[in-house]
Amino acid sequence: MRAPGVLIRTGIGTICLAVSAGAHAGPVTIVLDPNFGAPDYAFYTYTDIYGDTRSGLPVGPYIATLNGGGYNDVSVLVFCYDLKADTNVGTPYTGSVDPIEDLTPPTSTEVLESTFLINELMEDGGINATLATRGAISMAIWEIMNPTSTSASTPFPTDPAAIPYEDQAAAVAASGAWTTQDADLYPTWEPDEIASIQRFGIVPPPPTPEPPTVTLTSLGVLALALAKRRLKIPALKAAFRSLRSS
Repeated sequence: MRAPGVLIRTGIGTICLAVSAGAHAGPVTIVLDPNFGAPDYAFYTYTDIYGDTRSGLPVGPYIATLNGGGYNDVSVLVFCYDLKADTNVGTPYTGSVDPIEDLTPPTSTEVLESTFLINELMEDGGINATLATRGAISMAIWEIMNPTSTSASTPFPTDPAAIPYEDQAAAVAASGAWTTQDADLYPTWEPDEIASIQRFGIVPPPPTPEPPTVTLTSLGVLALALAKRRLKIPALKAAFRSLRSS
């Protein structure tokens, strides 16, 4: 990952997964937030199983903007998939957003496990989760996705804190407790330049809630009654009490 004018190298690099609901037709452009600081970018340090210390690793989720294919300046959270690829922060990249059904093994199996961990991190607070949680889950996702990465690392610099997450994801996916329908909540952004640009998975913003039907109905009835001037004061008070308690 690169900040504007600055190359950020983690000693291993990065590929990302973004999170969204469903596939979007047509090209989709993604731009990582150029605000290269907290909370957009949290920097993780750990000692791998070989005793080497890895520091300054930017871990997910990150903030990004999507355009095209049904998206219009949509702000989303994204998670990296491959540890070695570089991406320029603030630079637009074009690709496609694909559900897991469009992926083939072993990528589809890796994505199934990784989306489970994305869901776990989102439940733990997402971008507001602790650095330890963000770091361990990001490292687990990177190791799970490493076999299909164009920049695969051998041996992988495994984070001991990530191992329990990897084991849990494998068990849940194998048991069927986390399904392809679940994984499609977090589809994969595939770059056109797959050999050099990161993959991403998309976490969409929550939908805007509709006003409760009962409230709209109550307001309509009340307005009609007032318009006809047939509602006496005691009845008016009762209507407001009913509205406030609904």
